[in-house]
Amino acid sequence: MRRSVVALALSCGLAAPAHAGATLADQNQLRDALIAGEPCCVIDARSAANRKSRPLPGALLWRADLKIRPTAAAVIVGDRDADSLTIANTLARWHPGKTIIAVKGGLATWQAASAAAANAGAVPGGSAQSFVIPRNTCESGTTLQELQSGPTR
Repeated sequence: MRRSVVALALSCGLAAPAHAGATLADQNQLRDALIAGEPCCVIDARSAANRKSRPLPGALLWRADLKIRPTAAAVIVGDRDADSLTIANTLARWHPGKTIIAVKGGLATWQAASAAAANAGAVPGGSAQSFVIPRNTCESGTTLQELQSGPTR
């Protein structure tokens, strides 16, 4: 009997670490994760039309060759839960032991959970008075920002 309970717990993921691998998180679970710590990156896996009509500022656009180096949880926002979870599982295979969160309910859930986390004192992606962009943390390839200094006048 004990062996079957342990097997059931393992098959349901109950005995797996709560903070590693891919998970499909609802609004409350996502809010709790955001309160616990800011994600290293938010990945927008929605269709081009949805990205255009309702942009997700600061998000990386999902593509099959996206390279990230998750230093904290990575969050996937898609149009369909199944697509988000598929991408999250792919990233979890590429980054074993890292926390990858697929958002159940897409953009509406992300926005609601972000607002709830902000009301609880944690503001995803933006309450810092100053910010340093660490090297090689989210995406490799083309630069996200280039600062150029010129002569002072």
